Amino acid sequence: MITDASNVTMITPNFMHSELLIGLLLAHLLADFYFQPYSWVEQRNERHARALPLYFHALIHGVLAIIALVLLSPSINMVTIGISSLILMLSHFIIDVVKSHCAQNITAFVVDQIAHIVVILGVFLYATNQWREAVGLLQHVGVPHLVVVLAYLAVLKPSSIIIKQLLSPWSGEVLANKPTSSHPNDPPTISTEAQQTLSLAGQRIGYLERVLMLTFVLLNQFSAIGFLIAAKSIFRFGDLTKHQDRKLTEYVLLGTFTSVAMTIAIGLACSAVLGHLPIKS
Repeated sequence: MITDASNVTMITPNFMHSELLIGLLLAHLLADFYFQPYSWVEQRNERHARALPLYFHALIHGVLAIIALVLLSPSINMVTIGISSLILMLSHFIIDVVKSHCAQNITAFVVDQIAHIVVILGVFLYATNQWREAVGLLQHVGVPHLVVVLAYLAVLKPSSIIIKQLLSPWSGEVLANKPTSSHPNDPPTISTEAQQTLSLAGQRIGYLERVLMLTFVLLNQFSAIGFLIAAKSIFRFGDLTKHQDRKLTEYVLLGTFTSVAMTIAIGLACSAVLGHLPIKS
Protein backbone atom coordinates (compact mmCIF):
# COMPACT_ATOMS: atom_id res chain seq x y z
CA MET A 1 0.00 0.00 0.00
CA ILE A 2 1.33 3.45 -0.97
CA THR A 3 0.32 6.31 1.25
CA ASP A 4 1.34 9.92 1.77
CA ALA A 5 3.69 10.06 4.71
CA SER A 6 2.38 13.48 5.71
CA ASN A 7 -1.14 12.21 6.20
CA VAL A 8 -0.91 8.56 7.21
CA THR A 9 1.30 6.95 9.80
CA MET A 10 3.00 3.94 8.29
CA ILE A 11 3.66 0.76 10.23
CA THR A 12 7.37 0.51 10.92
CA PRO A 13 7.96 -2.71 12.83
CA ASN A 14 11.26 -2.76 14.69
CA PHE A 15 11.98 -6.42 14.14
CA MET A 16 15.53 -7.68 14.51
CA HIS A 17 16.88 -10.67 12.58
CA SER A 18 14.46 -10.05 9.72
CA GLU A 19 16.94 -11.88 7.51
CA LEU A 20 16.19 -15.01 9.53
CA LEU A 21 12.48 -14.79 8.70
CA ILE A 22 13.32 -14.43 5.01
CA GLY A 23 15.72 -17.36 5.27
CA LEU A 24 13.11 -19.60 6.91
CA LEU A 25 10.56 -18.69 4.22
CA LEU A 26 13.18 -19.41 1.54
CA ALA A 27 13.93 -22.78 3.13
CA HIS A 28 10.22 -23.61 3.09
CA LEU A 29 9.93 -22.57 -0.56
CA LEU A 30 12.88 -24.73 -1.60
CA ALA A 31 11.81 -27.78 0.39
CA ASP A 32 8.13 -27.63 -0.56
CA PHE A 33 8.40 -26.84 -4.27
CA TYR A 34 11.90 -27.67 -5.51
CA PHE A 35 13.13 -30.54 -3.35
CA GLN A 36 9.86 -32.50 -3.39
CA PRO A 37 9.31 -34.62 -6.52
CA TYR A 38 5.73 -35.05 -7.68
CA SER A 39 6.04 -38.80 -7.06
CA TRP A 40 6.46 -38.00 -3.35
CA VAL A 41 3.24 -35.97 -3.41
CA GLU A 42 1.37 -38.84 -5.09
CA GLN A 43 2.59 -41.35 -2.52
CA ARG A 44 1.65 -39.00 0.32
CA ASN A 45 -1.89 -38.62 -1.03
CA GLU A 46 -2.24 -42.38 -1.47
CA ARG A 47 -0.55 -43.73 1.67
CA HIS A 48 -0.84 -40.68 3.95
CA ALA A 49 1.30 -41.07 7.10
CA ARG A 50 2.64 -44.43 5.88
CA ALA A 51 4.35 -42.82 2.89
CA LEU A 52 8.13 -42.99 3.37
CA PRO A 53 8.82 -39.94 1.13
CA LEU A 54 6.74 -37.83 3.53
CA TYR A 55 9.33 -38.48 6.26
CA PHE A 56 12.14 -37.54 3.87
CA HIS A 57 10.24 -34.38 2.98
CA ALA A 58 9.82 -33.36 6.63
CA LEU A 59 13.50 -34.14 7.28
CA ILE A 60 14.54 -31.85 4.41
CA HIS A 61 12.50 -29.06 5.97
CA GLY A 62 14.22 -29.61 9.29
CA VAL A 63 17.71 -29.63 7.78
CA LEU A 64 17.12 -26.46 5.75
CA ALA A 65 15.66 -24.78 8.84
CA ILE A 66 18.81 -25.62 10.82
CA ILE A 67 20.98 -24.19 8.04
CA ALA A 68 18.96 -20.97 8.00
CA LEU A 69 19.02 -20.64 11.78
CA VAL A 70 22.78 -21.26 12.06
CA LEU A 71 23.86 -19.07 9.16
CA LEU A 72 21.48 -16.13 9.61
CA SER A 73 21.29 -15.88 13.41
CA PRO A 74 24.58 -17.05 14.95
CA SER A 75 23.63 -15.44 18.27
CA ILE A 76 20.83 -17.97 18.86
CA ASN A 77 21.92 -20.86 21.08
CA MET A 78 21.95 -24.42 19.82
CA VAL A 79 19.09 -25.55 22.07
CA THR A 80 16.77 -22.95 20.57
CA ILE A 81 17.95 -23.90 17.07
CA GLY A 82 17.22 -27.56 17.75
CA ILE A 83 13.77 -26.91 19.19
CA SER A 84 12.87 -24.51 16.35
CA SER A 85 13.91 -26.91 13.60
CA LEU A 86 12.11 -29.78 15.35
CA ILE A 87 8.91 -27.74 15.55
CA LEU A 88 9.12 -26.89 11.85
CA MET A 89 9.81 -30.50 10.88
CA LEU A 90 7.03 -32.06 12.98
CA SER A 91 4.46 -29.38 12.16
CA HIS A 92 5.14 -29.77 8.46
CA PHE A 93 4.69 -33.53 8.73
CA ILE A 94 1.38 -33.18 10.62
CA ILE A 95 0.00 -30.49 8.29
CA ASP A 96 0.89 -32.53 5.20
CA VAL A 97 -0.72 -35.66 6.65
CA VAL A 98 -3.93 -33.73 7.29
CA LYS A 99 -3.80 -32.28 3.78
CA SER A 100 -3.38 -35.77 2.27
CA HIS A 101 -6.85 -36.67 3.59
CA CYS A 102 -8.44 -33.58 2.00
CA ALA A 103 -9.52 -32.85 -1.55
CA GLN A 104 -6.55 -31.75 -3.64
CA ASN A 105 -7.83 -28.37 -4.77
CA ILE A 106 -6.78 -24.73 -4.55
CA THR A 107 -8.55 -24.24 -1.20
CA ALA A 108 -6.59 -27.07 0.42
CA PHE A 109 -3.37 -25.75 -1.09
CA VAL A 110 -3.90 -22.19 0.20
CA VAL A 111 -4.91 -23.37 3.69
CA ASP A 112 -1.88 -25.69 3.76
CA GLN A 113 0.53 -22.89 2.85
CA ILE A 114 -1.04 -20.46 5.31
CA ALA A 115 -0.66 -23.04 8.08
CA HIS A 116 3.03 -23.52 7.24
CA ILE A 117 3.67 -19.76 7.15
CA VAL A 118 1.92 -19.24 10.50
CA VAL A 119 4.18 -21.90 12.05
CA ILE A 120 7.26 -20.28 10.50
CA LEU A 121 6.25 -16.89 11.92
CA GLY A 122 5.72 -18.48 15.34
CA VAL A 123 9.13 -20.18 15.22
CA PHE A 124 10.76 -16.92 14.16
CA LEU A 125 9.21 -15.06 17.11
CA TYR A 126 10.21 -17.87 19.47
CA ALA A 127 13.78 -18.07 18.24
CA THR A 128 14.31 -14.30 18.36
CA ASN A 129 12.09 -13.68 21.41
CA GLN A 130 10.16 -10.87 19.74
CA TRP A 131 6.63 -11.60 20.89
CA ARG A 132 6.27 -8.10 22.33
CA GLU A 133 7.23 -6.53 18.99
CA ALA A 134 4.64 -8.68 17.21
CA VAL A 135 1.90 -7.55 19.60
CA GLY A 136 3.04 -3.96 19.11
CA LEU A 137 2.76 -4.38 15.36
CA LEU A 138 -0.86 -5.51 15.68
CA GLN A 139 -1.60 -2.50 17.87
CA HIS A 140 -0.44 -0.18 15.07
CA VAL A 141 -3.15 -1.39 12.72
CA GLY A 142 -5.41 1.61 12.20
CA VAL A 143 -8.14 3.11 10.05
CA PRO A 144 -6.02 3.48 6.86
CA HIS A 145 -5.16 -0.24 6.78
CA LEU A 146 -8.74 -1.30 7.52
CA VAL A 147 -10.01 1.02 4.78
CA VAL A 148 -7.72 -0.62 2.22
CA VAL A 149 -8.88 -4.09 3.29
CA LEU A 150 -12.49 -2.91 3.06
CA ALA A 151 -11.91 -1.54 -0.45
CA TYR A 152 -10.44 -4.82 -1.72
CA LEU A 153 -13.28 -6.81 -0.19
CA ALA A 154 -15.81 -4.41 -1.71
CA VAL A 155 -14.53 -4.93 -5.28
CA LEU A 156 -14.91 -8.70 -5.00
CA LYS A 157 -18.25 -10.38 -4.29
CA PRO A 158 -20.31 -7.28 -3.34
CA SER A 159 -19.39 -5.56 -6.61
CA SER A 160 -20.09 -8.75 -8.53
CA ILE A 161 -23.60 -8.96 -7.05
CA ILE A 162 -24.30 -5.28 -7.72
CA ILE A 163 -23.13 -5.53 -11.35
CA LYS A 164 -25.27 -8.63 -11.87
CA GLN A 165 -28.33 -6.84 -10.50
CA LEU A 166 -27.67 -3.74 -12.60
CA LEU A 167 -27.43 -5.86 -15.75
CA SER A 168 -30.38 -8.11 -14.91
CA PRO A 169 -32.90 -6.09 -17.03
CA TRP A 170 -30.92 -7.05 -20.15
CA SER A 171 -29.65 -10.52 -19.15
CA GLY A 172 -32.81 -12.35 -20.21
CA GLU A 173 -32.91 -10.52 -23.53
CA VAL A 174 -29.30 -11.45 -24.35
CA LEU A 175 -29.82 -15.11 -23.43
CA ALA A 176 -33.06 -15.26 -25.40
CA ASN A 177 -31.28 -13.83 -28.42
CA LYS A 178 -28.86 -16.76 -28.65
CA PRO A 179 -29.55 -18.82 -31.79
CA THR A 180 -30.68 -22.39 -31.33
CA SER A 181 -30.77 -25.22 -33.83
CA SER A 182 -31.74 -28.86 -33.81
CA HIS A 183 -29.95 -29.79 -37.04
CA PRO A 184 -28.09 -33.10 -36.57
CA ASN A 185 -24.87 -31.67 -38.01
CA ASP A 186 -24.80 -28.78 -35.55
CA PRO A 187 -22.37 -29.03 -32.61
CA PRO A 188 -23.89 -30.16 -29.33
CA THR A 189 -25.23 -27.49 -27.01
CA ILE A 190 -23.28 -26.54 -23.89
CA SER A 191 -24.38 -28.53 -20.89
CA THR A 192 -25.58 -26.95 -17.67
CA GLU A 193 -22.39 -28.06 -15.90
CA ALA A 194 -20.21 -26.48 -18.59
CA GLN A 195 -22.22 -23.27 -18.47
CA GLN A 196 -21.73 -23.15 -14.70
CA THR A 197 -17.97 -23.66 -15.12
CA LEU A 198 -17.77 -20.87 -17.69
CA SER A 199 -19.84 -18.66 -15.42
CA LEU A 200 -17.47 -19.23 -12.51
CA ALA A 201 -14.47 -18.57 -14.76
CA GLY A 202 -16.02 -15.26 -15.82
CA GLN A 203 -16.60 -14.39 -12.17
CA ARG A 204 -12.96 -15.08 -11.28
CA ILE A 205 -11.82 -12.96 -14.22
CA GLY A 206 -14.01 -10.13 -12.95
CA TYR A 207 -12.49 -10.46 -9.48
CA LEU A 208 -8.94 -10.27 -10.82
CA GLU A 209 -9.82 -7.40 -13.12
CA ARG A 210 -11.24 -5.28 -10.30
CA VAL A 211 -8.42 -6.12 -7.89
CA LEU A 212 -5.87 -5.00 -10.47
CA MET A 213 -7.80 -1.82 -11.24
CA LEU A 214 -8.15 -0.93 -7.56
CA THR A 215 -4.42 -1.48 -7.07
CA PHE A 216 -3.67 0.81 -10.01
CA VAL A 217 -5.96 3.52 -8.59
CA LEU A 218 -4.29 3.36 -5.18
CA LEU A 219 -0.89 3.59 -6.90
CA ASN A 220 -2.15 6.50 -9.04
CA GLN A 221 -1.46 4.52 -12.24
CA PHE A 222 -4.56 5.26 -14.28
CA SER A 223 -2.74 4.58 -17.55
CA ALA A 224 -2.37 0.95 -16.46
CA ILE A 225 -6.15 0.70 -16.18
CA GLY A 226 -6.41 1.77 -19.83
CA PHE A 227 -3.90 -0.92 -20.76
CA LEU A 228 -5.92 -3.53 -18.85
CA ILE A 229 -9.18 -2.55 -20.58
CA ALA A 230 -7.45 -2.55 -23.98
CA ALA A 231 -6.01 -6.01 -23.37
CA LYS A 232 -9.43 -7.34 -22.37
CA SER A 233 -11.02 -5.75 -25.44
CA ILE A 234 -8.51 -7.44 -27.74
CA PHE A 235 -9.28 -10.88 -26.31
CA ARG A 236 -13.02 -10.21 -26.38
CA PHE A 237 -13.04 -8.85 -29.93
CA GLY A 238 -12.69 -12.27 -31.57
CA ASP A 239 -15.56 -13.81 -29.59
CA LEU A 240 -17.90 -10.89 -30.20
CA THR A 241 -17.06 -10.79 -33.92
CA LYS A 242 -17.68 -14.54 -34.22
CA HIS A 243 -21.10 -14.27 -32.56
CA GLN A 244 -22.08 -11.23 -34.67
CA ASP A 245 -24.55 -10.34 -31.96
CA ARG A 246 -24.93 -6.61 -31.38
CA LYS A 247 -26.94 -7.09 -28.20
CA LEU A 248 -24.26 -9.35 -26.75
CA THR A 249 -21.59 -6.81 -27.63
CA GLU A 250 -23.50 -4.00 -25.95
CA TYR A 251 -24.15 -6.21 -22.92
CA VAL A 252 -20.43 -7.02 -22.53
CA LEU A 253 -19.44 -3.37 -22.92
CA LEU A 254 -22.07 -2.33 -20.38
CA GLY A 255 -20.78 -4.87 -17.89
CA THR A 256 -17.15 -3.88 -18.45
CA PHE A 257 -17.73 -0.16 -18.04
CA THR A 258 -19.95 -0.72 -14.99
CA SER A 259 -17.19 -2.76 -13.39
CA VAL A 260 -14.56 -0.14 -14.26
CA ALA A 261 -16.66 2.78 -12.99
CA MET A 262 -17.51 1.01 -9.74
CA THR A 263 -13.90 0.02 -9.05
CA ILE A 264 -12.54 3.49 -9.80
CA ALA A 265 -15.19 5.01 -7.50
CA ILE A 266 -14.23 2.67 -4.67
CA GLY A 267 -10.54 3.39 -5.29
CA LEU A 268 -11.05 7.16 -5.23
CA ALA A 269 -13.12 6.92 -2.05
CA CYS A 270 -10.37 4.85 -0.44
CA SER A 271 -7.74 7.35 -1.59
CA ALA A 272 -9.80 10.21 -0.16
CA VAL A 273 -9.83 8.55 3.25
CA LEU A 274 -6.09 7.88 3.02
CA GLY A 275 -5.53 11.50 2.08
CA HIS A 276 -3.71 11.01 -1.22
CA LEU A 277 -6.32 11.53 -3.93
CA PRO A 278 -4.64 11.36 -7.33
CA ILE A 279 -6.12 14.78 -8.22
CA LYS A 280 -4.00 17.92 -8.20
CA SER A 281 -5.67 21.25 -7.49
